[in-house]
Amino acid sequence: MHESLRYLLEKVLSHYSSGDFYETLLQAKDDYFSKTGKAFEEDEDYESRMASFNDWYCLQYRPDETGKTFFQKYILEHSVLAELEQAINEVNHSLFEYLGTNFRGLHVLKDILHDKKLTLAKEHSAPSMVKGDIFIGRTAFYRNEHYLFNGLRMMPKEARKPMAKEAKRVRKLHEKRHDLEFLFFTEALKTKWQRYGHIDVEKIFVFPQNRLS
Repeated sequence: MHESLRYLLEKVLSHYSSGDFYETLLQAKDDYFSKTGKAFEEDEDYESRMASFNDWYCLQYRPDETGKTFFQKYILEHSVLAELEQAINEVNHSLFEYLGTNFRGLHVLKDILHDKKLTLAKEHSAPSMVKGDIFIGRTAFYRNEHYLFNGLRMMPKEARKPMAKEAKRVRKLHEKRHDLEFLFFTEALKTKWQRYGHIDVEKIFVFPQNRLS
């Protein structure tokens, strides 16, 4: 992630996770992990899940009747560069596939949910994954380049077909709330698969036709 993006998110998280906001943080954790499945410190992806929670808490969680996220509250009280504000306000939360590098050596992602390709910034560090890996994460478009956030949730490659099929169904609805419901539900299936690893992937990654309303 670009240092300017990372630094700003750290400031927002620090401001809204202590003192009077600590109880709000705990409530948000309960909400998040009730939707995506409980996380335990011994889980191999525990740190990345907590990073993903932090991103959601700052950028997508709406704690009160104002309907504003903590990032939106922060910029009302602090001076933030317009280009940074726009980049974070338009963060893309999605299901991705890592396609490897292109002929210029740049890392390329397939945004499965929104059906488009993204090329990461030239100076972007190499993602800790191999071609064909699938994950849920966030990207930001800053200074005309794409950056991948640190909070990633790797998904089983064997579940690509049902996930892609459901993503296509969700995409046709053109509603942001359905995007997030799909991503949370998919994460919950990954958590279930982690807990019951002896069960075949295709028996766990099932998306009921009546799931969306």
